[in-house]
Amino acid sequence: MKKILNPLLFCFLALVIIASCKKNELIGDGEGTIETKEYIFNRATKTFETGDKVTSNISAANGVKFVYTYLVRTGQPNVLVHVADNSKLSSNNFELSMPVDSIKNYNLTAITGLKVLAKLGDNSSLEGFIPVKYLDPALPQFSTFPSTINADPNGTPTAITGTIKSEFGIKQVDILDDQQTENTYVLVNSITGITNVKEYALNYAYTYRKAAQHIKVRAIDIYNQANEIIINMPVDVTIFKPKLQNFPASVATTATSVAGLITSVTGLKKVDIYDDRNGAYQLLSTVNNLNGVKTYNYSSSYTFKMRASNIKIIAVDIEDVQTELVIPINITYQSVLYRDIVMSAQGTSSTGSTNSMFIAETGKVLGNCELGANEETAAFLMYGGGNNTTTPSSISLNFYSPTNLGTSFTNYRCNGVSWVRNPASNFKATRFRVLVKGASTTIDKIYADIDAGNVDVMDAAYFTSISAPSGQSAPSYHASSQVYNVGTASIIYAQIPIGGVMKNALIKVKELTVHDTTAGLSSIKFDIYIQK
Repeated sequence: MKKILNPLLFCFLALVIIASCKKNELIGDGEGTIETKEYIFNRATKTFETGDKVTSNISAANGVKFVYTYLVRTGQPNVLVHVADNSKLSSNNFELSMPVDSIKNYNLTAITGLKVLAKLGDNSSLEGFIPVKYLDPALPQFSTFPSTINADPNGTPTAITGTIKSEFGIKQVDILDDQQTENTYVLVNSITGITNVKEYALNYAYTYRKAAQHIKVRAIDIYNQANEIIINMPVDVTIFKPKLQNFPASVATTATSVAGLITSVTGLKKVDIYDDRNGAYQLLSTVNNLNGVKTYNYSSSYTFKMRASNIKIIAVDIEDVQTELVIPINITYQSVLYRDIVMSAQGTSSTGSTNSMFIAETGKVLGNCELGANEETAAFLMYGGGNNTTTPSSISLNFYSPTNLGTSFTNYRCNGVSWVRNPASNFKATRFRVLVKGASTTIDKIYADIDAGNVDVMDAAYFTSISAPSGQSAPSYHASSQVYNVGTASIIYAQIPIGGVMKNALIKVKELTVHDTTAGLSSIKFDIYIQK
């Protein structure tokens, strides 16, 4: 009997080993199997080599209700990245399909795989593991390229030579130069049809283009990864470009014109004048139809506008080569303006906000994942509250002082984890007051100043007869409190602690989107003036 049992025992063990090679029979108290295979995540394409999802068949006699997928990385805690709900069916076979979007925005350099936890119909569970390898293809590499070439301005072709290598293959090489504006590159030629070779010997005949000072060689691999190299061309390009002479070094806010001499060896096409009153440079006027004149006495009328700090003159010749001159305006502003700030509320339990917090010192917005590191620098946060079951809906998007969050701070989640505030942090006690048009002449003047772009000095005298802000929040909806909107209550007077001093601020609401069902997905766009 003993001799018979031993062979049977070995056969049984062999069958177990064979079965384990085909299916991932999982740890857990439930009965069932999870079929899987190894995946490769490509850092360059941000997807798997086999497609844009992970699939795995889960089989259990007691039915599959939920499947939880966790990202597993060496030296880091597991992170829940995907939940599949099959509770209505609780079928015995379930096909897990997790999109790559669930993990592609995480740092995956240390990924080892995905842990799959299946909750079964009898509340038992299966647990398994899907191996994932991380592919980090190197960029194309350059060798034997010169750092400088001596191009011939008269048009004799100059050879650009060197070797480009790629572990996975090269599909295209581009040649660019900065013909019109230094360090602004435009395409000269593209070399295609390279058939994904791993080593390519470039030998390109480059014909000099007027005013170019650099060549850029750009190599693109099969994953559309690009690497580039810059080659200098020591050419005196000033001989090609228009010259601006005798212009003032700076101008006063009372200036009425800007004048100077412009010359060009090839002849002028046009001259533009800009200023930066709206943050970026805005075209004010153009002198056209210069018909290739080589010497031009330029004079343009100019009227200063609040928030402008510089004037820019751009002279363009008949071959579209240009020269620009920036002239500072002699003004020191008493406040700073941050335009078109876009913020959103706290998000949802699964999708946290990336722009829920405003930093007054820099004008930047940060998200939930950065709250812990910026507890003492946050000027205010956006919070969505209320519900849509009332008539009218009580959903509101609120400006919140960091000192006024109460228990609401737990709703600011990063990767599903609530913000844990440090009780020792010195939170900013920002205060708010909504200004309603028509409430006083002072308030009406503030509305008029903002509409005209004439806000700068915001001292106590500017807010004469307006009570200092006292609210710890400013809601877009409330049954009794004053609320803001995008119309007659679109300006919020705030005071923000900066450097130990309460600084005045004006928030001009430009757009407001209150989500119909999920308050945490509401958003806002505004301009904000902050006293220096």
